[in-house]
Amino acid sequence: MKKAFAIFFWIFNVTLLLIVYVGYLPSLGPAIINDAIAGQVPLNFLLPFVGLVGVPTTCTVIGALPKQQQSTSPKRFTRSISLFQIFYGIEAPFLLLCLFRFFGLRDLNPVTTLVLLTGLVGTIAFTHWLFTASHPESNNSNWAHLVGHTLLLGIAIYLLTLAAFYVLPITLFSIVGSAYLVVFAVILFPLTILILGFFSMPWGMGRTYYRAWRQSFNQLSSRYGRSKTAALTAIVVVTWIGLFALVQPQPQIEAFKLLATPPQTEKARQELLQKSNLIRNGLLTAYLASYRYPRFQDDTIFEMYRWFLPESSARSLQEIYNFLVSPFTYKGADYDREKAAGLYAQFFDTPIIRAERPAIEKALQSTFMRNEAKAGLLDINKQRVLLAQQQITVKPQGDWADIEIYEVYQNQTYSQEEILYYFSLPETAVVTGVWLGENGDRSQSFPFTVSPRGAAQEVYNREVARRVDPALLEQVGPRNYRLRAFPIPQKDRGEMHLWLTYKVLKQNDNWPLPQLEERRNLYWNSATQRMINGKKVAAKDRWLPDSLPAKDGQPTLHQVALPENYLIQAKPFDAEYKLPQNQRFAVILDGSYSMNDHRSEVASTFRWLQEQVLKQNTADLYLTAAQGTPKRLDGLQGFKPDRAMFFGTLEHRQMLQQFQQLQGNKSYDAIILLTDAGSYELTENNKMVLKLSAPLWMVHLGGFPAAYDDATLQALQDSGGGVSSDMKTAMQRIGTQSSLGESAVNLADGYAWFINQNNNQAPQAVGGFTPIAARQWVTHLSRQMQPKNVKQLDAIHAVAKQYEIVTPYSSMIVLVNDRQREDLKRAEQRSDRFNREIEDQQLPKPSNLSVPTPVSAVPEPGEWLLILVSAIGLALVYYLRRSAQLN
Repeated sequence: MKKAFAIFFWIFNVTLLLIVYVGYLPSLGPAIINDAIAGQVPLNFLLPFVGLVGVPTTCTVIGALPKQQQSTSPKRFTRSISLFQIFYGIEAPFLLLCLFRFFGLRDLNPVTTLVLLTGLVGTIAFTHWLFTASHPESNNSNWAHLVGHTLLLGIAIYLLTLAAFYVLPITLFSIVGSAYLVVFAVILFPLTILILGFFSMPWGMGRTYYRAWRQSFNQLSSRYGRSKTAALTAIVVVTWIGLFALVQPQPQIEAFKLLATPPQTEKARQELLQKSNLIRNGLLTAYLASYRYPRFQDDTIFEMYRWFLPESSARSLQEIYNFLVSPFTYKGADYDREKAAGLYAQFFDTPIIRAERPAIEKALQSTFMRNEAKAGLLDINKQRVLLAQQQITVKPQGDWADIEIYEVYQNQTYSQEEILYYFSLPETAVVTGVWLGENGDRSQSFPFTVSPRGAAQEVYNREVARRVDPALLEQVGPRNYRLRAFPIPQKDRGEMHLWLTYKVLKQNDNWPLPQLEERRNLYWNSATQRMINGKKVAAKDRWLPDSLPAKDGQPTLHQVALPENYLIQAKPFDAEYKLPQNQRFAVILDGSYSMNDHRSEVASTFRWLQEQVLKQNTADLYLTAAQGTPKRLDGLQGFKPDRAMFFGTLEHRQMLQQFQQLQGNKSYDAIILLTDAGSYELTENNKMVLKLSAPLWMVHLGGFPAAYDDATLQALQDSGGGVSSDMKTAMQRIGTQSSLGESAVNLADGYAWFINQNNNQAPQAVGGFTPIAARQWVTHLSRQMQPKNVKQLDAIHAVAKQYEIVTPYSSMIVLVNDRQREDLKRAEQRSDRFNREIEDQQLPKPSNLSVPTPVSAVPEPGEWLLILVSAIGLALVYYLRRSAQLN
């Protein structure tokens, strides 16, 4: 028997080593190692990769050592344990743990973590016992050895129980297909041994661990007494079962239960808020179910047994099997992912894939399929396209400047990529151009076209789907812009060159530069070449500096004559800002869940209002509500910020609608919406225009949003309001601008803007300061033309087109061929040419592991090579052993 097992051991290990070193390492190793160096592989996933190489290699080396003979003195390089103990006691458990973690699991949950740790600790304890205390005459067994043996014996019994369900079907299948199996076993004998080795592991592990447990139990009983030893064994079993029972409940069940019925009272909502961590964990578990659980409910056992057993018996066996594997089975349906994403957004007021990005990235990275890992990762801040060069050129024109940003992009992947920037500029800045090129000569590049925002978006998205070059620059907020360009050529197939120009007023002796809000696919490093005004500068870890120093040019009066006999004046404002006097305000408080993060800021804002504004003015408070009834508190009576309820999700549009429903016949001088950045991705496409009776000011606590939906943006434009990061700035602008007279249309960036009738000057030519003035003219027209129809929007767009600027209604699109231009002309004739859709391409859904990846039924060339090498290796082993016997 020992010789037969020795042959089995060597055939198994030689075949496995050939698979590891010829197939596994060359195909998976380089990608995993490179990603590990880049920090893109979790440690608990990297270790099993190393183990799948190291375990069979180490066990083979140990098995090759000569067996220590009792009649001779111990040699330095010998082994005192049998091949049977090496294989089933060390190699089998380590291999199963590594295989289970590397190929079966992605993101660990509490149950799988407990099982893996149990197997690891038990195997380490057994290995130590095997080399130090396994000899029958040894008395070195200790309590740790007994604990390890007990744990491993329990795992072996569990595996044997599961394997028992497959014995009868496989036996019957073998009898029916015996002829084919014989042919398979003869032709692919090494693979047959490999398969038999894995199937025999539960039995061999059970036999090995039972003997080890019994030996340690008897030795410890003789030293400490049988009752103490039995008590320790019982404690280990009970403790492990208790831990298992503690971690087995799946949190999504309770989370779905808690959110099944919307809470009807404030007390019920408060109770849910107190359980927000449980809800968060449960919804994330459901969203990542296909990553955290290796099995979904199926009828595999029933299908195998129903061919030769009554269906009732087959169903009973399936239920028993389901009970045994329930710890590793997700308790729910595959559509729970979409359900969890929706409930998460409703409760936490943010998309799950944005709020839980680190956890989702970790799950996506934990896979041996590295291409899938890279494809599934979120695009925010991902390093796919290198910013190879960046040049900033400033051309001062007194108190304003023309600024050009030129960038060169190099794709680091072998697929076409899109880059995306969300950035902000000062409110009075104006974007004047964007170009795409294949080299650094802008005169040979593709120029921009100013187009209605909806038509430009439609054509851009269509061309991206066709994998054809376009670029799109849009204004998505009072000071927010979105720039997209596609496709960045594949690696080693060229570069993309992009130019962006804008005009900006000097502020505090500096030229403001675009401030990055978010980037996708793009990155920069020490290799990025940066230049400012022709001079090379040191590499930075930021996209752009905040600003560049401006030496000359004092603020001066600017006057620009525009069509329709209007004169726009920009006057430097050097007076002190004033707080409003004798005005009435509506203060709308965002009641969504995300405002819980800004409770202290809400309290300080209302404290400042009480102390600095409401002594000379009056205000009514509107408490919005995602669930429940919104309220109006006249004069803020009885409002206590520390007791405010923030629950659920609300769009800015919905808050304003609730305000209008409660406003009644009350009139206000300004409407203040106290909110946070919100979630642009959760905004619904709603074309309803919000008609407000007073200027709308949005005070964003914690930072500005990257983008606004068009309905909210138009409400800001039409009402004559604006945005601010604090209440003081908003109130100062309201109070000061109202004191400048009716002709004042804006007060921003150190200048007061006035529009008056012009009877003396002809319209000025495009260029110079004119585009900056034209942007203010667009803002004025947006307020005057109400309600807007397509004809009026065309009139506003005509201004943007004439002066070649980006506005909330007009975007710049770069097209590269005549077909695209014809498509744009057709889109510009449609009635919905100004209707822009909410979109956010950064929110991919993780792939579902329950859907099998298609594989070829015919072995690939590498697989044929692996089979051939295995056969050659087997022949070599046979030849060496035969030669040894003859000698």
